[in-house]
Amino acid sequence: MHQHLKAIHGVVLTVVVFLLSGSQDSAAQVDKATLWQDAAATELDVDFGGTGFHARWKFKRCDCGDLSVQVEQIAPDEVLTGELLMVDGKVLLSQGFTQQGDDIEPLIQAPSLMLQLAYAMLSHSQPGGPFAVDGKQQWNKTEKNEDFKLDTGLATGVFAAPWGVKGTGWKTALGRYRFELLFHFNNSLPGGAEQTDSMTLSGDLDFSQQVFPYTASTDLGGWRVQWLSLNDRESEAVPAGLTLQELRQQAKNPSGTP
Repeated sequence: MHQHLKAIHGVVLTVVVFLLSGSQDSAAQVDKATLWQDAAATELDVDFGGTGFHARWKFKRCDCGDLSVQVEQIAPDEVLTGELLMVDGKVLLSQGFTQQGDDIEPLIQAPSLMLQLAYAMLSHSQPGGPFAVDGKQQWNKTEKNEDFKLDTGLATGVFAAPWGVKGTGWKTALGRYRFELLFHFNNSLPGGAEQTDSMTLSGDLDFSQQVFPYTASTDLGGWRVQWLSLNDRESEAVPAGLTLQELRQQAKNPSGTP
């Protein structure tokens, strides 16, 4: 019996040490120079108050420069789900979108804009970056004069002043960072009554090294591909047998042709 209890104690101790070391490894990725947008993985939940539009995106970055996005967008008239893969910032792939159409570039516009907005609001709320966050912090910042502008290179957006952000941010026991923010902005029409709109942004940021969802040998059969670097306006089915590594090599081709 004592031997059995010792064995259980040893297993529990091993698990605790593993969790603690995992937390330390994650925390070690963050220093004073770390920016909010340096997160290797970001889960972002956005609710556009009163519109019936809700979105949940999961982003993962590869050291090679690729970006994967799991998409779930709910609007009053449709639900949009699928996966996106941006290769070298030049090539966009998609799969699983039953109503995507031939032009898949619009699928990345909302996720990229809202990701940029979330990082910007975190930077505005806590300019010291994640390194400056430990216990739960309360944030409340307002900009009265300058409009807030977004530009991802694929889409743009403007939120009129006055605008502001308030909410909370904290570091979890596993070394990740959580946030819950309310972003409000002026939405008045010229000559009309003053009107304010808002959206909530919440999520989780992980700065530790990630396992990218797709390996270099991944067969891209079943995906659609569109060459943004060539200003393509339509996607096409990925050629049979093409791997992610081969597509990465094509993306780095100086001629920019697939």
